[in-house]
Amino acid sequence: MLRVARFLLAPVLLLAIALGVLLLTSKPAIPPIALTSLGSEPLVIAHRGGMGLWPENTLFAFERATALDVDMLDMDVRLTRDGQLVVTHDADVASTTNGAGQVAEQDVAALQALDAGYRWTADGGESYPYRNQGIRIPTFAEVLAQYPRSAKSVEIKDAEPAAAEQLCQLLTEADQQQRVVVSSFYESSLRAFHDQCPDVATAAGPTSVKILVVLHWLGLEQLLSPSYQVLALPPEQGPLVVDASLIRDAQARGLNVQLWTINEQPAMRHLLDIGAQALFTDYPDRALQLLGRSTVLGANQP
Repeated sequence: MLRVARFLLAPVLLLAIALGVLLLTSKPAIPPIALTSLGSEPLVIAHRGGMGLWPENTLFAFERATALDVDMLDMDVRLTRDGQLVVTHDADVASTTNGAGQVAEQDVAALQALDAGYRWTADGGESYPYRNQGIRIPTFAEVLAQYPRSAKSVEIKDAEPAAAEQLCQLLTEADQQQRVVVSSFYESSLRAFHDQCPDVATAAGPTSVKILVVLHWLGLEQLLSPSYQVLALPPEQGPLVVDASLIRDAQARGLNVQLWTINEQPAMRHLLDIGAQALFTDYPDRALQLLGRSTVLGANQP
């Protein structure tokens, strides 16, 4: 028995030393300018520009969301066949336009000839008020040019590094590195982007989220030194349920906790009450109303 105890003592001591070193050297994330410039109040992020109110990921949606005075514009980007970064969510254009086919297999000119308001309906298909209104798929460069002062949440939808590299290049050319938070479900894209634009704020990728949650469950969250600045996740996903303690632990590591996609006011109220710092929503007017802010288009414009 004594021999077994001696055998186990060395690895236990080594583990304790390793944990102690990690604890002493771990550092919280530094809040990015992209978020600190927006103040300390809860942020309203127009998911895909506010897709419950108007056609998603379009200049029309971003114009309306900006007129509502939302805090951030959320959007998705993909590369076209001719190497242009366009703002659209799904891989196939059929979900939002009168066209069909993969974004990656079409040139930007063909994509911009489509009607991006074609599929939008608020009444289950009884009417399509934005058809034939000249609404199209924008390039990311167009969004940057038209909304240079707007804070943006940008999700890379491609796994290949070319999209991440193009995104960094466009942000640098437009001098908007401090206006965005970049995210992706593809760790490879996040790594490629961080390699190219290390000073631009990013959200935790899927692996980083899992590590944070496991450390939280083990009570070892203080060991974490995040290379990202934002924790963006749904309130519930599988065994994960976001609660006040998880939010507190994430915030203690310097992370801005943003939850998606929250469309009903009771859920918004609950999540804000337990500490959420930002809400992605298809209906930004509902979140603004809940926060006592104006929902009149243009009311807060200079």
